[in-house]
Amino acid sequence: MIKVLKISAEGLPLYDGKCEINFINTQRTTSNDTEGMFKLSSSNANRLYTNNIESFFGINASGKTTILRLISFVFSVLNNEQINNIKYCGILGEGNEQNEIVFDIVFANCDTVNLLHTVIKYADEHYIITEEYIKSRKLLASDNKTSIFDFSSATTIMKRKDDEQYLVDDMSIIVGYKKAEKTTIVFSDMLEITNINRLKLLKEYPLSVLSYFDSKIEYINTREINGKTVIYLKFRGEKEKILYDLAELNTYLSSGTIKGINIFGRAISLFETGGYLIIDDLENHFNQEIVSTLIRFFTNKKVNPHGATLIFSTHYSELLEHIKRNDCIYIVENKDKITITPLNDRMQRNDENKVQSFKSGLIGNTAPSYEAYIQLKKSIINKVEAIIPSPVRP
Repeated sequence: MIKVLKISAEGLPLYDGKCEINFINTQRTTSNDTEGMFKLSSSNANRLYTNNIESFFGINASGKTTILRLISFVFSVLNNEQINNIKYCGILGEGNEQNEIVFDIVFANCDTVNLLHTVIKYADEHYIITEEYIKSRKLLASDNKTSIFDFSSATTIMKRKDDEQYLVDDMSIIVGYKKAEKTTIVFSDMLEITNINRLKLLKEYPLSVLSYFDSKIEYINTREINGKTVIYLKFRGEKEKILYDLAELNTYLSSGTIKGINIFGRAISLFETGGYLIIDDLENHFNQEIVSTLIRFFTNKKVNPHGATLIFSTHYSELLEHIKRNDCIYIVENKDKITITPLNDRMQRNDENKVQSFKSGLIGNTAPSYEAYIQLKKSIINKVEAIIPSPVRP
């Protein structure tokens, strides 16, 4: 199973300079920290772990969703999808033929660490890969958070060639690597259902998940009849309901219940493989206890033995108090261009109060400005005063 260690992208029009996202521990790691992390090597000397949580925090319109789309785009490339068919290929720009976009994706596979270098350009009305190679080396017991990304002495094991006929011009050579190594990457992208909740179609839904969100549900099952999907919904003490469209479930289940069944159902399947779950605005339709439960599951070795990773965005700083380490939290800001900053660059200690730091603005533009607040207040007052009739004088 491929474990992504770092995503680096340069030349993206929406970002300020190079955009880098680390999936490994960049802060000092103690024995108490490792419960919520996945060890890259069985060597006792190696202290490299991947974080099971990657979170992106910022105000509205700061670029959080765009960051998640970038991550989903990279995972889709690693999943053998053609660039022009990836739903978020729009992050590459508006078809500027002068622009060159460079991705450096570092990933671990078994006992090796690898670098996929991909150069993308827009030509003849579609995106093409103009240069690409994969470098590989052994994962060493002595590797640390810096040396793990050093490929100066690594071997180039695969390179894109101009005369390759078997590979279309917008598909990565990672397809050949994965076939040779018999490996894969597993991820679930929930970005498109952030505000529209519709239950994912499954043959059967775990009773434990259903009961957690609505104790009255006895079961939800589906069956194919004459080429059509029929849904059977049963509440305790009530007659079974037979539905012919998943959208009908919105009549009987709350948005929070539907979102919860979707997310926790997918999380359970990823716990079995060690994949990635991407969620935008995690707090939507959820209370804090449900969010904290999900985070606890991902950071529990017994529940999540293969190091599945929860990747999410939020604009509620209170949620970040449920995350122990600062090196898996990123601050997202947008001042004409999107920038992301690891929280541990601005807060050195994990035990500092994140909520107060965010609310006070001590660690960046993470709250609406006071000037924007005053302007909004004045405009509301002016509008209200304009429609209030003047008092009638006797």
